[in-house]
Formats: sequence, C-alpha cells, structure tokens
Amino acid sequence: MRLYEFEGKRLLAQAGIPIPQGRYVARAMWEKPGARAHLKALYQELGNRPVMVKAQVLAGKRGKAGGVQVAETSQALVEAVQAMFSQPLLGQEVMGVLIESRVDGVQEAYLALTYDTVARAPVLLVSRYGGVDVETLVRERPEAMVVREFEPTVTGLLPWMARDAALQAGFSGRALLHIPQLAVKLWQLMVAVDARLVEINPLMRDARGAWVAVDAAIILDDDGLVRHPELDFPPRQATGRPLTSRELAARAIDEGDYRGVAGKYVELDGDIGMLTMGGGGSITLMDAVIAYGGRPANYTEYGGNPPAEKVYRLTRIVASKPGLRGLLIAGGIANNTRIDEAMRGVARALAELRPTYPIVARQAGPGEEEGRRLLQQLVDDLGLDIAIYGAELPMTEAARVLMEKVIQGTGYRPDANRWRSSPAGAEPA
Repeated sequence: MRLYEFEGKRLLAQAGIPIPQGRYVARAMWEKPGARAHLKALYQELGNRPVMVKAQVLAGKRGKAGGVQVAETSQALVEAVQAMFSQPLLGQEVMGVLIESRVDGVQEAYLALTYDTVARAPVLLVSRYGGVDVETLVRERPEAMVVREFEPTVTGLLPWMARDAALQAGFSGRALLHIPQLAVKLWQLMVAVDARLVEINPLMRDARGAWVAVDAAIILDDDGLVRHPELDFPPRQATGRPLTSRELAARAIDEGDYRGVAGKYVELDGDIGMLTMGGGGSITLMDAVIAYGGRPANYTEYGGNPPAEKVYRLTRIVASKPGLRGLLIAGGIANNTRIDEAMRGVARALAELRPTYPIVARQAGPGEEEGRRLLQQLVDDLGLDIAIYGAELPMTEAARVLMEKVIQGTGYRPDANRWRSSPAGAEPA
C-alpha cells in the first residue's frame, strides 16, 4: 500500500522525525459551507506567512504537473486549493490537499531505506542532493547516491553505518551527527510498520541547521498489514481512488485463507469480463481483448491452486458486473493449479448467475478434462453459451473467438482502428 504524503508524514512524526507544521484538508471538508473561511483561519494559524499547498495523489512528479504551489496570501491559498480540487492531476482525482508552513531551506538532501530483492537485504540510500531532479542527477552522476546494504536481523542499521554512508556522500560537520540519527529512526520506522520503502525527498536543512522532512514517500507491505490494526489507512487502488464494492469484496477472498490467490481484482470501465489465471497471462489476455476491439471490464488473476470456494467468489464478482457483453475464462497451461478444482467454483457461480452473454473458456493443465466436463454440463443442462477449449487453442486466440461471438450476437462494434476482417476471421490490426 502506497501512502499519501500526509499519511507518511504522520508516521515520520511518530518516529521522531521533524516535519513542517501543517494541516490536511479533505475534499469532503472543502465541499462543506465555511470551507474558505476555515482556510483563511488556517493561514493565520500557520503564522500569516507563505505556505505550501500540495495535492495529495499517489503519483510522482506532481510538482512539475502543478500539484505543489506556494500561496503568499490567504486568498491565494483559497484559490490554489480550489484549482487543485477542480480537475484531475496526473490522471487522479485529488482527494485532499496538504497545507504546510514553507521551510526556508539552505540545502536539500535525500534519505531513504528500501529492500533490495536481488541482494535480499535492506539498503540505505543517502545523497547530498535532493529535490525533483534527483533521479536525473543520479543517472548522470551515479556516485552522487551512496547505497549501503546492511544485515537486518542481528544488528540492523547502526549509527556508525549510517555515519559512514553520510561521510561517503559528502556530508560534514554537524550533518554527520544529524543524518545518521534520522537514518536510524527511519530504519526503526520501516521495521515497526513493515514498510517496503521509506523515503524523504527532499530532506531540507533550514537556516538554523535543523533537518526537516519536506516530503515523504512510504510503501507498506500489503502482506504485513494484518499485523498492524493500528494503521487505519483506508484501502485504495494504486491510482489513488477508493476501492469499489466489488474490489472490497474481492480483497476479502484471500483474507484468512492463504491457499492460493483469488482476490486480485481491479474494476475498469469496459464490458468484457476477465476471469484469468496468472499475472503475466492476465495482462497478455487483456492486451488480446483490446487488440480484437474489446474493452476489459476488469483485471483479475487467480493461481497457486486456490480452492473452489475462492474461485466461486471471484467468479460471482466478475460475472455479475452490470453491462457485461462477454466473459473470457482463460490462462496459460497451469502447472500448480488444479483446473478441475477451479472450474468447480466457476461452474457453481455461473449456474447461479445464468448469464445470457457469450463465454469462452480456454483452460489447460492438471484436471482439465474434468474441468471441461463441468462447463459442458452447464451448456447441456442450462443452455449457457459457453465455448470450451484446451491447449489446442492458443491463449490469445480465445480472445478473438470471444470477440467474434460478442459482435455476432449483440451488434457490438469494436474500434475500427483495432479490427479488420480477413478470410480466417477477425485479426488485430
């Protein structure tokens, strides 16, 4: 889970890391009567001095996109907030703004901790340079970023390790005391909340010599959230929008049952349901549906041999979405998922829903014959429109077959730029 800046800064403050004085203003609060007067009172509370107005979105480069502004007066603050709430930023609706005292800094730096999956160890990243262009700087001058691996379980990050990294990065004087202290606090926070990334960019030194976290980026490990009921952050998609009721229902599928995975579901605005197996296979099948003129209604994946009950719940979520014109049930050739077990759940859900739209099922792997029999029984007993295939049909061809059926049966017209006829049938342009 990626946190908004204001959420991350709340954790930094709890860890003893200085942050600017400020307040978070949610969209719901802005829409209430008296919101403008409240902002002007907040400006006075922050000292009647220039403030930073920062749109809260889960995307980088927001500063260059106009999502970070300076308000010199209370009226400028009202106008900046109104502008941020009036339109999307980087493809996301702005759900809130963070209003903070502006830090008059004399130096920007970079400090972060993350986990290196190649080295299988946490790493400390320190640079004497920070800000919006730090990534470009590091590409041009890799030596500007010091990366230091350390052992996580016995000693963790010790002050002398952080001091050595800061010294190598070019810090001197009192910074060699302050930077290691902040780095150790960051490490303690990372462990305490099961974070995958804790980043401060920029870490600003003000005119008094104090270091302040001007921005914060924190990513929590989703698998660790069960251990932290105190972290009451609302669930969200990576795009920043709140979860839909279907997404919430899908997320609940895997809670408390770790036999396989069947709870990954992202709702989209299309009309072709996707009940697909495996991460790479799911993306490939979505691309195929789009190439043949369709619009996926969702992204999902299941795998790791989930029990029939979990696949049943996922199928009901996918197949019952209003406005579907077709459903694709497909995946690569499974090696660790029983097709018969999965299709038992699929068949139960379809028997209850009895959809009238066309369905194409392409499944291959252990137990596929029994899986095909279960689906064929739905055709024979209930008259459902299901075309059933195994490995004899290439995975992406299943998307073509489905789109042909959708077009022939409903008058659906795909994007002309993505579809053309051929003697062998419709093919992607």
